[in-house]
Order: sequence, then structure tokens, then C-alpha cells
Amino acid sequence: MDELDGIAREIEFYDKYASKLRQQIEAAQRELARITRLKQQRLAELARLKKARKVVAV
Repeated sequence: MDELDGIAREIEFYDKYASKLRQQIEAAQRELARITRLKQQRLAELARLKKARKVVAV
């Protein structure tokens, strides 16, 4: 194996690694979006319950 083969293999490794990282980033972005939606739902529920509590307290 000469130097050119070594460099070619290294480039191939970097391509595969970059692809793997992109997949992980995409998965993390989907999870972040899911968690953000859940948080918004819980915040809306909390606000609704606080409002209902005020109405009952009056």
C-alpha cells in the first residue's frame, strides 16, 4: 500500500464518519423538536390549570 492508497482510505473514513455524524445530528434535531412540542403542550396545560384554579378560587 503506498501513500496514495493510505490517503484514499483516510478520505473514505472521513466520509463515513461525517455521514454518521449527520445522521446523529438529524436524530438529535428530531428529538429536540419532539421535546419542544411536549414542553409547549405542558406549558399550555399549566396555564389552563392555573386559570381554572383562579376561577374556582373566586
